[in-house]
Amino acid sequence: MINRRQFAIRTAGTLGVLAISPAASFADQLDATFALSNRLAREIAEMADAASPELLAEDERFWARVRGAFSLNPDVINLDHGWTNPTTRAAVDELARGARQLEALPAEELGRLFFGDGGPGVRPALAEALGVPPTEIALVRNATEALNTVLLGLPLNAGDEIVCSAHDYFAMLDALEQRRARDGVVLRMIRPPIPAPSLEALAELYEAAIGPRTRLVLVTHVSNLTGQLFPVKRIAIAAHRVGAEVVVDGAQSVGVQGEPISALDCDYYGASAHKWLGTPVGLGALWMRPAHVRKIWPMVPPPPDVTGMRRFEWIGTAPAYLWPAALPALALHRSLGPARKAARLRYLSSHLRKRVTAALPDTRFYTPADSAMGIGITTIELPGVSSDDLQKRLRERHRILTQSMADSKRAPEIRGLRITPNVYTTPADLDRLVAALKAD
Repeated sequence: MINRRQFAIRTAGTLGVLAISPAASFADQLDATFALSNRLAREIAEMADAASPELLAEDERFWARVRGAFSLNPDVINLDHGWTNPTTRAAVDELARGARQLEALPAEELGRLFFGDGGPGVRPALAEALGVPPTEIALVRNATEALNTVLLGLPLNAGDEIVCSAHDYFAMLDALEQRRARDGVVLRMIRPPIPAPSLEALAELYEAAIGPRTRLVLVTHVSNLTGQLFPVKRIAIAAHRVGAEVVVDGAQSVGVQGEPISALDCDYYGASAHKWLGTPVGLGALWMRPAHVRKIWPMVPPPPDVTGMRRFEWIGTAPAYLWPAALPALALHRSLGPARKAARLRYLSSHLRKRVTAALPDTRFYTPADSAMGIGITTIELPGVSSDDLQKRLRERHRILTQSMADSKRAPEIRGLRITPNVYTTPADLDRLVAALKAD
């Protein structure tokens, strides 16, 4: 019988061997395991290759074909993909199959999932999407777990400074405030203007806050509150100049921002795969420079024999059937590619901005119209209108799902309605939103 400690050690060893499989063997595994899903992915890839990303962005027949890969709720126009994307029909089918098989005899099936060939293929697939070697990532549950591993696990002393932003995700700021209370670190929090005048202006805010006592800089690649994109590389250069390290929240950029992590010049990177990569809920990734791995304390202590990035994966017994269920979704992402997805989202965002400006000219946009300043997320504020109340009315009266971004204790100036279409959202869906906004 395998005890919990042996289980963890064997799991880490098995995953370590499988993690170094080349991309070609990953594709072969997908073809063998998910033939139907891959056929669709290949068909979509062939269609996509016929046009540039910018031309394809306006091809509604193509995106209708992509939409066909999903089982979406037909009664709701979902414009809240910034929280969690739906996953593909093939992924849901595999998720259900895996759950049924596991729960029928979990004492044996857990061993099969961890020690067999059913799950670890997700590691090279996810690493490919991030543009890093498979050995440099840990599979975690979400961006919060990934980033908090670094924010809480990096050795720091009282008086050491961490630079962050009032527009960072609340869970990251919760972790930093706990770190301040526990260890006496100092938080230097910038407050970006809304909208920001330029990427240079944003970089200058961080550069002014970074000083000789700065040890860590947290940068959100794309703000979930405003949709603003931040100049990560320039901020990283300023941080490294004083010997500080940089952790990037990539939750809203991975899957639609084509740069590999290496191009960002950061030290740590965390993201959720169930946002723009479209996997089932419950999968995320943590990356860090190999030189940093040994100094970061895991949130859950692993057995002593577990080394490398596997140290950050140990959480005890977990639903490992999530891993193989992610493969069909990652195959679809691979066929589309971040450039095509980004072009589509920018096209939809531009369409929305034009329609809203024409119908409601007093609307305040939280990001400029310049496509270099954001991607996929549009947050608006209607004068004198509560975004909380507006969100409820849109859902109840018009069956349109959006997200209110009000009531942030750290950024009370944000009182907007966040609108996040997906690539399969249609301009007609956005026109219905604008008509509803005008009617209310």
